[in-house]
Amino acid sequence: MSVRTGGWLPVLWLLLVLSALSVIYVSHLCRQLYNELAKLEQEANALQVEWGRYLLEQSSWASLSRVEQLAKSELQMRVPKPGEVIVVRAGEKVE
Repeated sequence: MSVRTGGWLPVLWLLLVLSALSVIYVSHLCRQLYNELAKLEQEANALQVEWGRYLLEQSSWASLSRVEQLAKSELQMRVPKPGEVIVVRAGEKVE
């Protein structure tokens, strides 16, 4: 039996070592990619929180009462009197 398998034994050992090295490499690569994924998920969560803050800030800046207050204080605008309101309909000429 040793005469028949003697030529194959070094090849099998080489394949075994290559297989073990491949497992080590793939495991290491998997850990690296998982760590990168975890960092990217944390960054995505932080960006989501920041986006929510920006939306809240935008809604507060664009609130109707704030716009009206700024129009009155900085642009000296006022609410028009009923006689000053002109309703324009589509296709109608205004003179």
